[in-house]
Amino acid sequence: MTLSDGELLPLVRTCIGRHNDYAFQRADGLYVRARRRVTYDVLRRHLAGVETIGTYLIDEQGCCRFAVFDADSDAGLVSLLSLHTRLVGDGIPSYLEASRRGVHLRVMLSAPAPATLVRRWLLPYCPAGVEFYPKQDTASYEHPGSLVRVPLGVHRLTGRRYPFVVVGSDGRLLPVVSSVKAALSWLSTIERASVPAAQSLPQRDHAGLPPQKKCPSKNAASSTHLQPTLSIRDWNAQQNPMAFIGRYVELDSRGVGCCPFGWHHANGQDVHPSFKVYEPTYSGGYSWYCSTWQQGGSVFDFLLLYHQLDARDLWRRILAGEPF
Repeated sequence: MTLSDGELLPLVRTCIGRHNDYAFQRADGLYVRARRRVTYDVLRRHLAGVETIGTYLIDEQGCCRFAVFDADSDAGLVSLLSLHTRLVGDGIPSYLEASRRGVHLRVMLSAPAPATLVRRWLLPYCPAGVEFYPKQDTASYEHPGSLVRVPLGVHRLTGRRYPFVVVGSDGRLLPVVSSVKAALSWLSTIERASVPAAQSLPQRDHAGLPPQKKCPSKNAASSTHLQPTLSIRDWNAQQNPMAFIGRYVELDSRGVGCCPFGWHHANGQDVHPSFKVYEPTYSGGYSWYCSTWQQGGSVFDFLLLYHQLDARDLWRRILAGEPF
């Protein structure tokens, strides 16, 4: 099964939280933090059953793209089926997903929203004996918060996939579709919920809303992940060139490595390290240089060349929060 980046987009937009980190599942079912970015290749391995990953719900801007109710018992399953009906009645679309010990109920959001706002909105719906994610109002890279399994992968302990499901006429849970590829296509068609305005929700004594500028408004396009006024130079200034480019090029302590753009080198390969990453002389400026090619650029320029994209397409994908 070969999946294009475009086919993976529905999964990214509905079921991936933090992009600069994830966790992979061990054979015993527990998770280990990866401390690496989620990339399309990571997602392909997950969907192929090679590696199973979990995603941290709260992203780098303190926002969520989805929330999860998790029931691990038969009683919890009954509660979630009842909750599913209640949410539909309140105009909140939600989707059932089978799990190893029960079922999840996911609410996919039309645009990223502050975790504290999502909790104020949905936590009051949570039945007794059911867990609600995210469990925190805020998160950081050091303390990334709640983790949930990314859908459609193979559970390492059971060797099974757990699909999105619907309740059949006989009361049994039946898969929505029959394949991973079909499930990705189905995800692109689902209805996503709009988070109510903060003033329409009850206040919680122990939490206040973070500044709204940290997340797009709920009226923003659902694909917008960063502020639409952000410039490419601003984005470059937010990156650590050594850490970012170091995910693609093996660099020594001086920031020197073999140039990944082999077409500019004899026999298509840089065998004598000629590529150097350095701190830009001004914020958001040039941060790498190949002495053989005698060319350099910014982190954005690096991605343009590495992924062979045009600038408009790359910038659209960055603003959409797509993984690289």
